[in-house]
Amino acid sequence: MRARAPLQYFGVCNLLSYVSLFCGFAAVTAARSWHSWEGSGLLIAISALADTFDGKFARCFSRNESEVEFGAELDSLVDAVSFGVVPVICLDSLLPSGAALLQLEASFVYVVCAVTRLGYFNVHQNEGSGFVGLPTTLAALIWSTLFLLHPSPWFATLMMVVIGCAMVLPLHISRPRGVTMWLFMSWFLTVFGFYGLRIWEGNH
Repeated sequence: MRARAPLQYFGVCNLLSYVSLFCGFAAVTAARSWHSWEGSGLLIAISALADTFDGKFARCFSRNESEVEFGAELDSLVDAVSFGVVPVICLDSLLPSGAALLQLEASFVYVVCAVTRLGYFNVHQNEGSGFVGLPTTLAALIWSTLFLLHPSPWFATLMMVVIGCAMVLPLHISRPRGVTMWLFMSWFLTVFGFYGLRIWEGNH
């Protein structure tokens, strides 16, 4: 049997994963071209929101076993870019170069931890009902929240190490359901509200 071409895996069921990836790239553009904390932070939050629901969205469509496996791999690859690489590129563009070498080292630690956490999740995702290590989606929401504060280089560097370590440490985190899901979505709405207010103030 001939293998399917990669082109055949493009489908509406993976739309939110591609939306998340697009928002990640747009966040980098906002940081590099416009030097905008607000633009980058808002787009990272939208990327995280799309990732929160990409699995539920994909399950709305009829998929064979191969398409289900592809969707899971695509999700991790997108997360590695949007929540692993994108935040450190945005920070590199937005922060003054006061501690460049230290920032580079912290950035590398953060990305290594993010991809390690995603690789671990792919292997162990069917074990247990929760997460071990801080999920990369939650890490992205934390970054989006911190971008509201325009963090200093030293604080941002520290947070890269702290968030990175949290992704690989044996922290047991339940999946958001019921009240916790409501609180999680409230966090998103609060972040979006603050960014909307910042953007409105900037235009007046």
